[in-house]
Amino acid sequence: MGMNKTLALVSGANRGIGLAIATGLARRGVHVLLGCRDLGRGEAASAPLRAEGLQVWPVQLDTTDDGSVTALAARITQDFGYLDILVNNAGIGLDYAPMLSPVQRMEQTLAVNVVGTLRLTEAMVPLLVESKQPRIVNVSSELASFKLHSDPSWAYADIKLPTYQASKAAVNSLTVSYADSLKEKGIKVNAICPGYTATEATNFSGSRTPAQAAVVAIHYALLDDGGPTGAFANEEGELPW
Repeated sequence: MGMNKTLALVSGANRGIGLAIATGLARRGVHVLLGCRDLGRGEAASAPLRAEGLQVWPVQLDTTDDGSVTALAARITQDFGYLDILVNNAGIGLDYAPMLSPVQRMEQTLAVNVVGTLRLTEAMVPLLVESKQPRIVNVSSELASFKLHSDPSWAYADIKLPTYQASKAAVNSLTVSYADSLKEKGIKVNAICPGYTATEATNFSGSRTPAQAAVVAIHYALLDDGGPTGAFANEEGELPW
């Protein structure tokens, strides 16, 4: 594949918001690597998209596993030699997991949402450096906003998900740090909030569809050179930290 083809990797992409992001990017002409822990599920998710003529291919990816991440980086290096877009979408929420203690919830959530994001980003930066327009999009949540939580009139003021919120606040912090450290390499790094979305993760209780949720992620993945870096935003604009 030549450098004229935009290449994206989306983690946690065989269902829900991740699949919607991958689909939206592919429909804009992007070649998408569909990161998924189970290749069988990834193949099932991507086959209908390829039947549409879209370039979507499943790749094995467990962001909590050094071996998995290292192997994928090596494969992308061998097959392409570059990466244009990284969407850190893989994430979990365990605040309502009754069989886990608070410490276990936090440890397992941070392992995926924060350490996994860090692990995958570190592995892909050498490939992103080879891109002419490299972008990193971290899927966060407005539930991580300290300012919004201090407003009793905020629509989600009564929602208490301390473990999930803490993990996404850490993702926001990583976003700011990476935006600064990678600026000289030309890599734009932003955090987005997809909104309260009807997926398996929310027991399909959200008010938005995955396709709606994906819009803001796709926008930041395809930012032109005049776009921001180090931002935290939803589709309506920037969010307070």
